[in-house]
Amino acid sequence: MYLGPAFLFAAFSSLFYVPGFLDTPLGLLTPREFVSQLLFAVFALIALAALARSIELDPLWPWRRGFREKLNALLGRTL
Repeated sequence: MYLGPAFLFAAFSSLFYVPGFLDTPLGLLTPREFVSQLLFAVFALIALAALARSIELDPLWPWRRGFREKLNALLGRTL
């Protein structure tokens, strides 16, 4: 449920990446580059937060109980 938005925001953040941003002094950045890199940082942080929420709550991760229950049902195991 949260993994989809994580990939979506990661894709959005890749649209705003400015190559060589860390090598450029802040005084030499154009306003367009600065806003673009700011949007990149915001979308990347949202993507990381959504990924962390996915790891915490979504049942598709192997260490989650829901994953093990579905895998056991798929393999025909009973516990």
